[in-house]
Amino acid sequence: MRNLAYFEFFLCLFLVNGVVSLSPGIDASDPVLRQLFKRIHEQEVKITKLQLKATLDQQHLSSKISTLENKTKTSYSRQKELEKTVQNLVKIIADLEIKTPTTDEKSIYSGRFSGMSKEKINKPVPDYVIHNTTVRGQGPISLGSKQKRELRSRSYPDHVIAFYAYLSNSMKSPSKLQTLIFRTVITNVGGFYNRHSGVFTAPVSGTYVFNWNIYSCYKGDVTSELMVNSSRKGGRRSDSNKSSEDHSSSGCVVINITKGDIVYIRTHPTNSLRGTIISNPGLYESTFSGWLLK
Repeated sequence: MRNLAYFEFFLCLFLVNGVVSLSPGIDASDPVLRQLFKRIHEQEVKITKLQLKATLDQQHLSSKISTLENKTKTSYSRQKELEKTVQNLVKIIADLEIKTPTTDEKSIYSGRFSGMSKEKINKPVPDYVIHNTTVRGQGPISLGSKQKRELRSRSYPDHVIAFYAYLSNSMKSPSKLQTLIFRTVITNVGGFYNRHSGVFTAPVSGTYVFNWNIYSCYKGDVTSELMVNSSRKGGRRSDSNKSSEDHSSSGCVVINITKGDIVYIRTHPTNSLRGTIISNPGLYESTFSGWLLK
């Protein structure tokens, strides 16, 4: 029996390697040999089928991978196009916010200038121009001693001037002499507050009220001041450095200013700053507002 097992093993080995050589003493019609040939044939068929299936699976996977790669490239290209479109739309919206009058402003003009032609009444509210004034990012505004400021086209009714805006997000680690830009505008009657620079420009001379409120974070210390042109008119400190909670400070200034003067809020030029200026829209905000008394 053991000899027969050895014989089967070596015969299989020879057949697999394709070197079967039957000697004259071996009967090819022997049932054992026929059974071995049958098993070997069945195994070869199975192996062939498995190889074919593996080849087909590999081709199918390669096709899927190629399709996914093409879809990824197409999606990336579309994403870039959409990003470019969004940037263009943001720029267009910013231009429209500056140049296009609000519904309230049109109604004011219609009521106050009923004798004027329709074309003049519906004429877009012109923005103001500040000559020789520089806004460096969110940094301070540099003003010369004899800077010219003018309003284009026309003056605005002096009893309907008011604005109110707040910081859209918190400002981490503000620097000294940094202009605070209150980008979210709730009220801007007349359009004389610029949400891109944080600057209000007086359309007429008179007595104005300006109010600002600054929140400092836990362990923070922020000193802010109200500026008219390059002159400081008021300051407040929000100090939560020695407390375990956030603090806020509010400032209010009533002042006579001249047509064309600019007003803005900035951090103190020398006092050290610590922490974050907090503004959480919907909960509490750091704000800037102003209006004309007369």
